[in-house]
Amino acid sequence: MNSIRQENNDRIPFANRLIPFLFLPLLLLTSSLSKEIPETSSILDGIDILFDTEPRMFPPSWYCKRIGAEAVSLPKEYRTEAMDILNHAIAKYPEEVLFVYLRKVYVLKSLAFFGVPYGGTNTKDVIYLTYDNSNPERTSEFVEGVFHHEFSSVLLRKFTKNLDKKAWESINPPDFFYGKGGVEAIKKGEASLDYDYSLLEIGFLNKYSQSDFEEDVNVVAQNLFCGGEQFWFIVDTFGKIREKTTLAIHFYHQIDPQFTEEYFRTLAYSQ
Repeated sequence: MNSIRQENNDRIPFANRLIPFLFLPLLLLTSSLSKEIPETSSILDGIDILFDTEPRMFPPSWYCKRIGAEAVSLPKEYRTEAMDILNHAIAKYPEEVLFVYLRKVYVLKSLAFFGVPYGGTNTKDVIYLTYDNSNPERTSEFVEGVFHHEFSSVLLRKFTKNLDKKAWESINPPDFFYGKGGVEAIKKGEASLDYDYSLLEIGFLNKYSQSDFEEDVNVVAQNLFCGGEQFWFIVDTFGKIREKTTLAIHFYHQIDPQFTEEYFRTLAYSQ
């Protein structure tokens, strides 16, 4: 969510860089981990999980005065919990998808860009998340949802042609136009990811999904992975949400055949 964009509205950066395709076993760390997790502990070989800020953790352009990137390291007492959340999230993806398209995940106490707080953002193969369990809104469910939200953008950039944008936008009301993006939505107090039942009939899960086409896709994607039974009740009740969900599933299925409606519905009953 809340992704940084250049003036041409593309997320930054776009430099091509793929991680070597590694067929290695999935190494999930369990809750038996000690409280002292190494600063660069990895849940998968080839993917770094970092909890501390670094001098060059963001693309250079994000440090300009206009964007003003800021971040605060995650306190050590939260790191075991954060790792458990990531374990739960990544277990829902085929290993090949993770190894090829994700290089690094930062889990931090806070992020801010353009003078506003962010729950997460991403670059080509890096995801940035925030986790502060002293904040009642930053639950484990919220953090996992943001991971799926941001990773869907990583995949959408790589597989743009997999999603029929014209078909997606045709589901929206004919007089509807997306807003000016996530930053403006945050500034207006319209960044909640909770379901908005006043919008479901016209094809939006919440107000934030109206801020931008990509955010609309992100919101549906995160609910495919962790929306639970409530999400599928909405899908089965509201036709326009159903249409967008079908397009999103088709997008993921082309990335890996494991991603079917049956698979995603099964996730809902195993939360």
